[in-house]
Amino acid sequence: MKMSRAHRIVAVSLLALSLVACSGKKADEHAPDATEHGSAEHGAAAAGHGSETGAVQHWTYSGNEGPAHWAQMGGPNAVCSAGQRQSPVDISGNTRNMSSHMVMAYHASTATIQNNGHTIVVTPKDGGGVEIDGNLFTLKQFHFHSPSEHAINGHATALEAHFVHQDAKGHYLVISVMSDIGAADPMLASLWTYLPSDPGQPVPLPDLLINAQDLMPGTEDFYVYSGSLTTPPCTEEVTWMVFSSPLTVSAEQADAFQRLIGPNARPLQPAHGRDFLHMAGS
Repeated sequence: MKMSRAHRIVAVSLLALSLVACSGKKADEHAPDATEHGSAEHGAAAAGHGSETGAVQHWTYSGNEGPAHWAQMGGPNAVCSAGQRQSPVDISGNTRNMSSHMVMAYHASTATIQNNGHTIVVTPKDGGGVEIDGNLFTLKQFHFHSPSEHAINGHATALEAHFVHQDAKGHYLVISVMSDIGAADPMLASLWTYLPSDPGQPVPLPDLLINAQDLMPGTEDFYVYSGSLTTPPCTEEVTWMVFSSPLTVSAEQADAFQRLIGPNARPLQPAHGRDFLHMAGS
């Protein structure tokens, strides 16, 4: 599962990445200390996307507090329904090739693991990151969704990992790895040993060093597009890089996550004519 080269030169779309930079928006404008995407999964110090590390987030993945109602929380969450560049999406149709210089520069690090009630979040202490045309995006955390949030040409997978990065100006870059059911993932097996059974604070991962590259495909092939956090407040101007080739996880590994967290995928969002860019390795 290791990368084919310690540092990979990849054809990456500078145009796509500049969509974030041009926006001038920073993570902390909409998300506290992100533990996921926008709620602590994809947010600021991104432990997910949004802002789950601070106040309790009153949202779920189903029922009256599910995705169809996230915008009703008001404030910046309104973009969850009003936004024109929301994620996840089905990556399909024609793609354009554009290139720039990208170096994967992850390294092994101690880390914490957290069940935040919405996902499992792993936060390396110093896990490196990716450098794109001289601009460093530091890995803040990664977390998981099951089933996958994205689809490629209509194909969804059993699991999706989101590696949340930020540059010095607070711009988001999220690298997505999708996984089909198949052979067990050995690195995931080690990580799954420490899955917290109950929501709580981050705890150290004992006797385990985390290198994000070990959880990524060896291929050098991505789709890039401009999207959003996939949890409230659904902040836009996020650059997504989705590996085109899925990994595999065993049915038992996928089931272990779902039994613990339950389904935690936001439904696919309209593309609204967005461009999908193809980035192939050199």
